[in-house]
Amino acid sequence: MILAHIIVKEREQTMDIIKLLTEKDLIFSAVISTKKVYEKNKKTGEIEDLEHTLIIGKTKALLFSTINALLKEKYPKSMPMLYAIPIIYMDDELTEMVRSNTALV
Repeated sequence: MILAHIIVKEREQTMDIIKLLTEKDLIFSAVISTKKVYEKNKKTGEIEDLEHTLIIGKTKALLFSTINALLKEKYPKSMPMLYAIPIIYMDDELTEMVRSNTALV
């Protein structure tokens, strides 16, 4: 099991991504959090504060490649950042809920 982290720069993508991934049973559930991100502007050298949205979805590790390919296909010009955090320990009931409510692999 993993937590798929999807960082979206364009907030309007957020619900589209959640709907896409839940309709295809690629994630079990999603949490949304808006975060301030600080980046150095390469042209000016100034530190800029930006607002990004983080989507965290519980899913199976074997679905990561499918999620990545689907997001690349859907957002070729504005691909969100995608990475995974492994879930080391999880309650047995929650594990079974994620297994039974996501796509078969």
